[in-house]
Amino acid sequence: MAIDIEGNLWTWGDNTWGQVGDGTKMYKKTPVQIKVGTKFVEISAGSSQSSAIDSEGNLWTWGDNDSGQLGDGTTTEKLSPVQIKSGTKFKQIVIPLNYGLAIDIEGNLWGWGYNSNGQLGDGTTIDKRIPTKIIY
Repeated sequence: MAIDIEGNLWTWGDNTWGQVGDGTKMYKKTPVQIKVGTKFVEISAGSSQSSAIDSEGNLWTWGDNDSGQLGDGTTTEKLSPVQIKSGTKFKQIVIPLNYGLAIDIEGNLWGWGYNSNGQLGDGTTIDKRIPTKIIY
């Protein structure tokens, strides 16, 4: 994934779970623009899911979702970006393997997805399908 100087989001590569975000599952050998017309400022890619924050602070995720790692309340993969935690503005995102962590503009930490080893930091080992505030 890459953001060009104008804020356009480009993705390419393996697309087994829709992690390219172009609405398909076809491998992409060259970059394709995602969410044309939306400007992005932050990106993160996991092995099978992707995420980005647009210039308005909205958080978008797509790809594999078997552990709820997209944070949209489901375990259904998404082939195109879906906005999560609408109404909260974010400034930083990281999507490691099967979970996500993000910091909002007020400095709060949010976590969601796979949590069997307590990697979300919420004091449990329960997977979270929607962003849960970890640090207030």
